[in-house]
Amino acid sequence: MKDSKIPELLEQGNPAEDPKKFRRTLGQFATGVTAITTATPEGPVGVTANSFSSLSLDPPLVLWSIARTSRSFEAFRNSSHFAVSILAENQIDVSQKLSSSSEDKFSDLEWNAGIGGSPIIAGALATIECVTETIHDGGDHIILVGRVLHHRRFAGKPLLYAQGQYGVVDEHPAFRAADSIVTPTEHGQSLEEQPLTTLLYLAHHYSSAAFDRHRREENISLAQSRILSELKRHPRLSKQALTDRVYLTEEKVADALAQLSERSHVETDSAGLLSLTESGHALARSIRRRVAAYEAEQFAGIPVERLAITRDVLIRFIDGLANPNETDHAA
Repeated sequence: MKDSKIPELLEQGNPAEDPKKFRRTLGQFATGVTAITTATPEGPVGVTANSFSSLSLDPPLVLWSIARTSRSFEAFRNSSHFAVSILAENQIDVSQKLSSSSEDKFSDLEWNAGIGGSPIIAGALATIECVTETIHDGGDHIILVGRVLHHRRFAGKPLLYAQGQYGVVDEHPAFRAADSIVTPTEHGQSLEEQPLTTLLYLAHHYSSAAFDRHRREENISLAQSRILSELKRHPRLSKQALTDRVYLTEEKVADALAQLSERSHVETDSAGLLSLTESGHALARSIRRRVAAYEAEQFAGIPVERLAITRDVLIRFIDGLANPNETDHAA
């Protein structure tokens, strides 16, 4: 068994004897931050909650809980509808405002009325509008189950909360693509000893991993980037033709296309052919500019004539694989 460092024990005990210690233990579980809102005859009501959770896809149900001691308890217990706004990383002020004891939490907050009048917080990463399905006893809380009537998802990163403080999403270093691959040199083999095809694979792998930062800044995935690039070069492709060109599974292509369509970057015509919208072309151009800048940085210092030879060899190699019966073998 692999040795592992045992973490320092901070505290333990019976939660009934010291609820504060128990609360700190629960705080070790990281969550997102949500604004839960509803409408009342007296005006909008809202709280900040990290007890929100998905419950069921069929039927679409979510749940959250509210303390019986909360000033907003009666409003939510009697509400027919409520809305969940999943806060983005730049919305700490919204979280703090709705978790305060202010009499008018919605002053200076930008929002609009959703289904049942429940406030929808502007700038949220996602919004989920619900009708109250059931309410269950939960000790010093009640658990509200909502049936989802409408949802929206936007680009961005979520606001997190753990150990009594706010946090943001960051990629775990153990799963960064560039760090996860075992290179030949780690087994005592030099790159010079590797077959050319292995070198091509390694070059592609490391290059794609290093460029991933640029994709994240554009808020697109590798699959979405490939689709944008392919539709930029070949407008009006069928879904099957696109799938064949981007070397991805049908499921991944379908998911990436759905996200690009939601952001109005890709459209489908009456014949079922896919093409980029104006915003899709703009995003593809932005990615292309990033690629050019990235290449200039990576290849700086390599003589132009050597890069030209490399490009020519790769073109011949790719063309030979793509068109095996048309390859010109002349010297």
